[in-house]
Amino acid sequence: MVRGFRLLVALVLHFSLLVLGQVNVSTTPSQVMHGIGASGAWWPYDLFDFPESVREQAAALLFGSTSDLDVTGMGLTSYRYNVGGGGVFVGNPTDESGPTLFPLSFYSGTRDSRAPETFYVSPGVYNWSADAQGVYFLKKAAEYNVSVLTAFVNSAPPDFTSNNRSCGGTIVDAEIPAYAKYLADVIGHWKEEGIVFTHVSPMNEPDSAFNDGNVTLCGQEGMIVTPEQRAAVVNTLRTALDDAGLTSVDIMADESSSTGNFISEAPTWMPYAASSLAMASHHQYGFGDDAAVAQMGEVARNLTGKDTWFTEICCFGTANPNASVVDAGAALTYEQIYEPTILGGLQLGQLIYQSFTQALDAHFDFWTAFSSGIGCSPQGNTDCVTTANPNGWNDGLAYYDPDYATNGNFDLYTTKRFYVLKHFANFVWMGSTRFDVSGLPSDVVGLAFKVDQAQSTGLGDAHASLILMNLGSTIVNVDLGQVGLGTCIGGYVTSDTLDWQFGSVGSTALLPGLTITTFLYA
Repeated sequence: MVRGFRLLVALVLHFSLLVLGQVNVSTTPSQVMHGIGASGAWWPYDLFDFPESVREQAAALLFGSTSDLDVTGMGLTSYRYNVGGGGVFVGNPTDESGPTLFPLSFYSGTRDSRAPETFYVSPGVYNWSADAQGVYFLKKAAEYNVSVLTAFVNSAPPDFTSNNRSCGGTIVDAEIPAYAKYLADVIGHWKEEGIVFTHVSPMNEPDSAFNDGNVTLCGQEGMIVTPEQRAAVVNTLRTALDDAGLTSVDIMADESSSTGNFISEAPTWMPYAASSLAMASHHQYGFGDDAAVAQMGEVARNLTGKDTWFTEICCFGTANPNASVVDAGAALTYEQIYEPTILGGLQLGQLIYQSFTQALDAHFDFWTAFSSGIGCSPQGNTDCVTTANPNGWNDGLAYYDPDYATNGNFDLYTTKRFYVLKHFANFVWMGSTRFDVSGLPSDVVGLAFKVDQAQSTGLGDAHASLILMNLGSTIVNVDLGQVGLGTCIGGYVTSDTLDWQFGSVGSTALLPGLTITTFLYA
């Protein structure tokens, strides 16, 4: 604690040299928050090969509590388990004769990691020993009492698709009841085993089949569900869950890949499934501007009366990579790059801020928790882990060596994205309410959250949090004296040189360029 205290006091002593921003927190409540997480596709198929001690470490990194200052876990409150479709016609990600939908370097893993096993054998017959790798980490999430457990599907088993494959096909209308029964059976089985799914997503990016014609192997599982079919899938699944006594399991849909697709397709089906939906879920690979993202949220709420959830994003970079000024708030685009630095971390923070303030999303999930798409060989090379390169991908929060099977390197490597998301996972509490923040200097954005029941943190019990991100490169000072959140008990900062540094805070605080700082209030 002494180190963090001295750091912040030393910074505050210089506030008179800088312009001071008066932070104001609105008294008008916005959305109620319901989780921060990531998915278990498809890294479990590699990490299951790691020593048990490393598997335990991986689970602790994702789900471990941070109420103890010595614990390094991210404290995720959401985990998405991929219910596999069997991987029929999905190629080996490391086989250059295989998928061509994306550059080969995008495909992480050393096996058919994008071809997960399926529990389905035939109608009513299941192999519950399938997908031992994915189930291992699902069980870990349950053991850590992760609040939101979602079963999500990229493709139904081949019996239910138009081409009898796990990619490239469309759900068959006549098979929708059998498909719904299958999902209810899967969720019911794991409930009996003590793993309670809170949510199910019967389609994931149903606007893409993830195929490149019918000759080249697919890069991953995928299944078209046309807008005209989506209401039938959702409503039939609701009936199947209810018939199985799984009335508490909520359905989300449709996880469209982009804002544009969501806005154009939602009116076709959403009004007819609104009573069966618990929330409208979406991705954001179009990287829409604020106006488009706000429109998407408004469309969903108008059609369903339900919250929106942001359930997947990855693989972003600066839309203008030639810009002379490093600006984490600059527009983003889909890009191949490995960016483990604070720039990449705050780019994720920018997306979360837009999600919460424009779409008014009540939930946020990153894509894969771990990835081997590091783009270089990390063994004995610290620069590889900490330096951006154009050969890897921003598709993970933490990384592992893609050559682990041959070189025996089982180390896990965190990025600044890991620590930025840790701020949100820890301090956007389940059931907390968001409040707008204003009065901030240019390039600084803020989010405030309040919760009725005090939450345990490493700095003491708190009932409110204020998350401020300086997306620019200029040092600024902020006046916290009028935030009206209670007594500040301290804070955490992550920067280019600090990971989750804690310390005391006065009525003013310095925000160096490219930092995220969370202030906690009793």
